[in-house]
Amino acid sequence: MNLNLPIEIAEDYSSSSQRIRVMTEYWVNRSVFCPNCGNVLSQFGNNKPVADFYCKKCSEEYELKSQNGNVGKKIVDGAYFTMIERLESDNNPNFFFLTYDKSTFGVRNFLTIPKYFFVPGIIEKRTALSPTARRAGWVGCNIDISISPKSGKSILFKMELSKAGMKF
Repeated sequence: MNLNLPIEIAEDYSSSSQRIRVMTEYWVNRSVFCPNCGNVLSQFGNNKPVADFYCKKCSEEYELKSQNGNVGKKIVDGAYFTMIERLESDNNPNFFFLTYDKSTFGVRNFLTIPKYFFVPGIIEKRTALSPTARRAGWVGCNIDISISPKSGKSILFKMELSKAGMKF
């Protein structure tokens, strides 16, 4: 498994967040199989609310969240009300969490949390943007994965950086 994000596919993007999104989605699309049935994953088109990948065989859906560094207790996410609506729907998604090292663009950790551990109670509502903000009134959210039990987190791989080098 290649643990390097493909930098070359994001050269046309100027925004660093868009570059990372393109690289991490590309990596998942080429490296990860459906945790539910083992089939190849397909990618949704851009701007599908709280869904990035799906499995044609078992119909499971997956949302990818990526960040530089380590997976912490909370993960910054998008629109609060969209997330709550999606989690309360009949086809709420499973989640992938990917961390990478920004200095090397190497994937460090990848874990999945099944949808039945994602309930509205782990979604933390952030303060609405101020009236002077470009998107005034918009409300984002954080995902508090510290509330999810350890038994609900399936780790595909975890790398630890140490003085002696990388450990798997």
